[in-house]
Amino acid sequence: MKKLIVVGAGLGGLALALRAASAGWSVHVVERYRTPGGKMNRLVQDGYAFDTGPSLITLPEIFTGLFDECHVDRSELRFHRLLPLTLYRFSDGCSIAYPSSLADLAQTLEKFESDKGRGFWRLISTGAKLMELSRRTFFRTTPRELPSVSEAIQMLSALRWMPIRNAWGNYANTVERNLSSQYLKRIFLRYPTYVGSSPYRCPATLLVIPYLEFALGGWYPEGGLYRIVELIVDALGAKGAVISTGTHVRRILHRNGRVCGVELECGDVLEADVVAFNGDATVAHQLLGSSQPALKRIERSMSGVVFLVGLKSRLPEDVFHHTIAFSQDYRKEFAELFDERKFPTDPTVYLNVTSKTDPSTAPPGGETLFIMANAPAIDGAKWRHLEPMLWERICRTLSRCGIEIPESHIAVRLALTPEDFEQRYAMPGGSIYGLASHSYRTAFVRPPLRDRRIGGLYYVGGSTHPGGGTPMVLISAKLVFNLMQRYEAHS
Repeated sequence: MKKLIVVGAGLGGLALALRAASAGWSVHVVERYRTPGGKMNRLVQDGYAFDTGPSLITLPEIFTGLFDECHVDRSELRFHRLLPLTLYRFSDGCSIAYPSSLADLAQTLEKFESDKGRGFWRLISTGAKLMELSRRTFFRTTPRELPSVSEAIQMLSALRWMPIRNAWGNYANTVERNLSSQYLKRIFLRYPTYVGSSPYRCPATLLVIPYLEFALGGWYPEGGLYRIVELIVDALGAKGAVISTGTHVRRILHRNGRVCGVELECGDVLEADVVAFNGDATVAHQLLGSSQPALKRIERSMSGVVFLVGLKSRLPEDVFHHTIAFSQDYRKEFAELFDERKFPTDPTVYLNVTSKTDPSTAPPGGETLFIMANAPAIDGAKWRHLEPMLWERICRTLSRCGIEIPESHIAVRLALTPEDFEQRYAMPGGSIYGLASHSYRTAFVRPPLRDRRIGGLYYVGGSTHPGGGTPMVLISAKLVFNLMQRYEAHS
């Protein structure tokens, strides 16, 4: 029986472990934090239950596919489509609700776009073609591996989905060229932040992100996103896998060009035939010894400042499950994030009120709030003493957009800063998505899934191929396991 050690119990590591355990491997997952899940975690205090990381699911079929392919009962995994998905609020008093139907969308476009939305549909069409191209190539193969004959044929046949226009320039310039409404421009410019990137620096290929949300919707799993982690952990236990939390790995051991296990901080050695690193792939060399060169670091994606707030009262009905309060100067905000490397003076704020959909996350009459603003990822930066300033700036944006958080009604308020993300999850500077997608190379040629210098060593998660976001992480796990079956079956 092949032995696999997964270093890190993030979503990617857990999904890979489940695939391996389902195929008969002996699996041991080692996690430094006290609970599994990585950034997809949960915190419960005084009756308020907070998802501390991802707050929205796209492409739910990828999640259900994981359980189906691993022969795991998923009857307890129920996704609810959020309609309307998001309310966008602007400082001039304007608000736009994410349309619940094509008819509503047409009315919105007629109201805000001079050409009845033709530019909008051009952008969505480009995203649709990019998505189909990705499904047939990017999601099935890894750029750094020699494709099989069948894979090569599939990739060539998929080229008919290659969009000719709008996909190959700068993202922000493409949006500016196709939309007339300043409000819709701002909404589109927000989507690259889903992968921790600036709309003013990334390629227009990221138009696939708004397509996914507008066309395929956003979903909330009953019980919260951490329910997905719980179901995977339960399935791993049923299949005999071991998960050790609160356990630090000191080194990944290798000899004669091949991994042989890991050494823990306590000095214990765990032997393995294969090791998978579920963390920021660009820092894995720190566990391999000084003789192993680091992967080239280009530019880190953003981090974030999060406040988890439990209210003793309810927010008004015009605050949705997902609400965005925009800054007044979006270009300046990203210049501060990526050029000046500081928290914005006027941040855009994301407000996620899970209790609007799932009242069980808060005590009766209460509300559970996840409030987030983007922040730069700076190695070793100290953030905790800045919490009062961070809270003041976030509340100022919310208030200007018509949302008040009543201080006297706050029962719980907890902060998560880039410093916390860096220390909990070994993410340099608290970078949430690894590399920023500011070029075609970093958007599509991520750090490799398989180490070419050390046999039996693999990398899984949002910092590797195909990139950040929960569906991409699950695809990463599937691709890694395919490589393990290809290269490790007879080693």
